[in-house]
Amino acid sequence: MQVVAGLALLLAAGSCVGPAPPTTAAVSTPSPAPATSVDPALPGLGADDVTRLTVDALQDYWRQEFPRAFGTSWQDVRTIAPVHVDAADAPPPPCVAKASDLRGNAFYCPGADAIVWDDDVLVPGLRDRFGPAGVVVVLAHEFGHAVETRLGVDALQRSDPAGHPTILLEAMADCFAGAAIRHFVDATAAGGSALPLGTVERDAALRALMTFRDPLGTLAADTSAHGNSFDRISAVEDGYSGGPSLCARMTVENRQFTQRRFGSAADRARGGNLPLNRLVAAVSGDARGWYEQLVAARGVQGWRAPEPRSAPPCPGGGGDQGPVTFCADGAIVTDLSRLADLEDTSGDFAGATLLASRYALAARAGAGLSTTGFDAGRSALCLTGAYTARLVDPTGGFGLSPGDLDEAVGILLDQDWAETDGAGTVDPADHGFDRVARFRQGFTGGPATCGL
Repeated sequence: MQVVAGLALLLAAGSCVGPAPPTTAAVSTPSPAPATSVDPALPGLGADDVTRLTVDALQDYWRQEFPRAFGTSWQDVRTIAPVHVDAADAPPPPCVAKASDLRGNAFYCPGADAIVWDDDVLVPGLRDRFGPAGVVVVLAHEFGHAVETRLGVDALQRSDPAGHPTILLEAMADCFAGAAIRHFVDATAAGGSALPLGTVERDAALRALMTFRDPLGTLAADTSAHGNSFDRISAVEDGYSGGPSLCARMTVENRQFTQRRFGSAADRARGGNLPLNRLVAAVSGDARGWYEQLVAARGVQGWRAPEPRSAPPCPGGGGDQGPVTFCADGAIVTDLSRLADLEDTSGDFAGATLLASRYALAARAGAGLSTTGFDAGRSALCLTGAYTARLVDPTGGFGLSPGDLDEAVGILLDQDWAETDGAGTVDPADHGFDRVARFRQGFTGGPATCGL
């Protein structure tokens, strides 16, 4: 995060992967599904077996879905090949001068209608770190580019590059990947998937995609931009809920890209992270005012949000809400040691997300609404997204730095703290995917969509 004194942060618009949802379609919050994982046999497969199953399943999916969505037959991708980048005598893959140029990457080449990937470093690394889902999301993204070519999007980019920047095509490919993942998850639940994926693997796919975000400070207009984690995962979730036809309707007019440059040299030097004491003071000060206005808009006058304290702990506990706790007596208590550890591992906005979510519970209490129960926790998370959207283009105080939205996504995928209620309980059927979707619901739709 960054403190901004009268400096408006400009939202970058246009180019490469990773958006928030199309403005023409509401963000849908998926109904929670039971925590499921794939057949134990799939995690035991080697990387080569995973890629083979993935490619076969994706070709088959698009043979069925492309005609349904677009009214014309699917033409199988002409060349699909692993590349051994470590082999000295490896022939160059299509569209690349030498095999080693592909190290750590996968791509689709429209001119050759070819999908190729680094089979020595990239795929084994994805498989080891994220399981089969890491391989699936990368190859599904490349198939998404093949879909674009068959829809004529590449030709549109050549004739109208401003209207079809790189980031838009990358977002569409992520979206098409999300549609394919939805098919595999649904088919797995029905017991008939050639590529079994459960909700656990769905979260793993999002974590894998986070590793392919652009470097901090990259603008969406950069011709090589692929998007930040928030925007890329937003596109996957939109494809998951809306299907391929929604993906094909993406434009620079109905897609929001949140990548931005650093607002100052000092912010860049800090990597976009404020010292913890400044972070807590800045977030609590800003959030208090925002939530007080929200409660006042409901006709409740005079409510004042509490200032956070680090001691004493909540009377009676408060359950496990993570490093920040909303107490039954209306107080907000921070565990500064845990917040410091979280900032070290996950960035400052991970903690800011948790703090904002506890202020959301305080606002619910101020408005006379329940602070316990699954719906209260979900409302708090949605309101956290709505509050975060305010920081995109602040009028003063402080605002988002590059990477902040990615830090929010990371903590939502890894922990359920931001969705816990005032007793520290959360619906065990909710997953990281669902938490990100609920955060985005508030981010794009505002507090009116959050039950307050």
